[in-house]
Amino acid sequence: MARPHGSVRIGPISLFTLIIILCLAVLAVLSITTARAELSITERQAATTTETYQLEVQGQEFVAAVDGALASGGETALEAVLAEYGIAVTAAPAGDAAAAGAVPAGEAIEDETPSGGTVPAAGTTISDDDGGAGAITVSGTFDGELISATFAMDSGRTLAVVLRVSNNDTYTIEQWKTTTQWTDDGAGENLWLG
Repeated sequence: MARPHGSVRIGPISLFTLIIILCLAVLAVLSITTARAELSITERQAATTTETYQLEVQGQEFVAAVDGALASGGETALEAVLAEYGIAVTAAPAGDAAAAGAVPAGEAIEDETPSGGTVPAAGTTISDDDGGAGAITVSGTFDGELISATFAMDSGRTLAVVLRVSNNDTYTIEQWKTTTQWTDDGAGENLWLG
């Protein structure tokens, strides 16, 4: 009896199947690694956005309180609002704004702190009641013309607000600047060593 022609060999098919399974395993591992990296980046971006919006809300509430104080009671109400936020009131010599270090209207305000403001580091802490990213520390000064306030979070994110109060109980926003203090907490992961 004759042998059937065209018998299938198991060797090449098994080798081909093994290569396909190895490729699929490598792609699965790469997919999981990429998904974890994307999750980490997304969580950091969400934290950054949450903190930025918390600072913006506190800054806007501060400006609204200053606006309300100026509209209702003038300087006495303004000083009460500033005291509530922990803003130090420093008396400038009357009529000598340039000698007191005040910046003329329209001029650039120089950065003197990492937050971009010209305020001391200590101040009032606003607790976080709505489950957000954390407490906000408010500090600042008022020299009779400029209100400089800094809203800072423990993460290093800050909002510097500078308001210029005019004689007719109005104000202009001279500066509204959000910054983040650089923290080098990496373990030295360099993508480029060249």
